[in-house]
Amino acid sequence: MMVEARQTKAISIQQLAMTFESTQGEKVVALDPINLEISPGQFVALVGPSGCGKSTILNIVAGFLNPTGGQALVGGELIMKPSIDRGVVFQDYALFPWLNIIDNVAFGLEQMGVGKKERIEIAAEYLTTVGLQDFKRKKPSELSGGMKQRAAVARVFATDPSIILMDEPFGALDALTRRFLQHQLLEIWQKHKKTIIFVTHSVQEAVYLADRVLVMTARP
Repeated sequence: MMVEARQTKAISIQQLAMTFESTQGEKVVALDPINLEISPGQFVALVGPSGCGKSTILNIVAGFLNPTGGQALVGGELIMKPSIDRGVVFQDYALFPWLNIIDNVAFGLEQMGVGKKERIEIAAEYLTTVGLQDFKRKKPSELSGGMKQRAAVARVFATDPSIILMDEPFGALDALTRRFLQHQLLEIWQKHKKTIIFVTHSVQEAVYLADRVLVMTARP
């Protein structure tokens, strides 16, 4: 069982720029004006050195930051704030420690008003997809880092967002767990064809996962 499928959407970035102000009042250019068009269902990897603006782009598309110049649109609509239609997978999992794993995965569905029986069925299906069906009653503290990240991936896909945003989600994992999760992510993407922006430092990971790789230079 699934929630009603959302149509995957294009992302349009137009003259997007971001300047921060330090505590000393200095201007720090995090992102020079860029233009970028991402087609619906495309898996795009952003690669580049630390501080080049990869996560800034992701946070603007997520709605966590308002740009100081230009604009970002999803499906032709200006991004003004976060939306459950744009799911985010963080490097640090961001699971609720007081909820068990299946309730973590079902949390977004609950916020969408999905009934308890249906949301538990959907959450269980995605936990099976990522191989965590036997751990659904465990708390996050009882899981390894790789298992927590699998739960985080399941939680985002369970709400069926149009856009998936991933900020170095596998960066802190060991090589074997990382490759396993990369493979699982590809299988889920090939099945559901969501639009994905994936931030990584690893050229190898970008080439393995994405069908389009964008390389950014050092700031700005």
